[in-house]
Amino acid sequence: MKILVTGGGGYVGNILCRNLLSLGHQVRCVDNFHKGNCDALLSLITNPNFEFMYGDITNIEDIKKMVDGADGIIHLAAIVGFPACAKQPALSVAVNISGTENLLRFRNRNAPFVFASTGSVYGKVEGVCNEDSPLNAVSLYGENKRAAEEMVRDQPNTVSYRFATGFGVSPCMRVNLLVNDFVYQAMTNKCLNIFQADFRRTFVHVSDMARAFVFGVENLENMSHNVYNVGDKKLNWTKRELAEYVCEKTGSIVHYGETGIDADQRDYEVDYGRINKEGFFCEKTMEDGIDEIIKIVPLINIRHQYS
Repeated sequence: MKILVTGGGGYVGNILCRNLLSLGHQVRCVDNFHKGNCDALLSLITNPNFEFMYGDITNIEDIKKMVDGADGIIHLAAIVGFPACAKQPALSVAVNISGTENLLRFRNRNAPFVFASTGSVYGKVEGVCNEDSPLNAVSLYGENKRAAEEMVRDQPNTVSYRFATGFGVSPCMRVNLLVNDFVYQAMTNKCLNIFQADFRRTFVHVSDMARAFVFGVENLENMSHNVYNVGDKKLNWTKRELAEYVCEKTGSIVHYGETGIDADQRDYEVDYGRINKEGFFCEKTMEDGIDEIIKIVPLINIRHQYS
């Protein structure tokens, strides 16, 4: 298949493009490198099945070119995370909502379309949430993705993945993800400062995120629902559990603040039974991800993306 990957130069996209190429697919990777850092794709340029296209999903002419001839679309391009969306709210709406609408408008409706949504659409939930739970986004990012999901759901041959928070090592490394940040801070400062430690979070390794996209584009006709949570029940952790495990692995200490407030107010546990019934299971554990991050911290000059 010739598969279009929007946002293919990013944290997940870099691994996804490699996976698709290894399986014999042709890949059209589109990115505008809004955050810079295109070096991770350089090793793919000489692959005859890899095509890079500089493009922007908010530009209609770019959209027409990128979807031309695509047998499937995996849509990753987005302003990701609550800090980035809060900082640039107009841009987040233009990219996350209008950009998705542009792709849906001009795509081949007979081709599979797999959309990267997020568990942030749940916000704060009592008990364990599944795909039928009420949505209660507590950030502009979650609201953006909820609105985009609704548009995707209204079209044929589409599926939306509500991903847990990613972690682990990628050629395009991100540190501003909770697990990655905890390990980096523990390795660098030998101390973690944690607020609202008993908030529940759920995680998925970046390689499993990429595997899920491949699974979706290759099996969409056999999938019975249009929305799936993607993660693993063993990766539902509280921040306290995560911090103490990271400190155990790194030899650092943790301090729990009594009065501070985490700007990210998500608090939820997620059920992943629906995607498991389709035959997809995550392979990477929390230990796998933390061990590889520990190894990479001394080797690279990590550029924080908080600002």
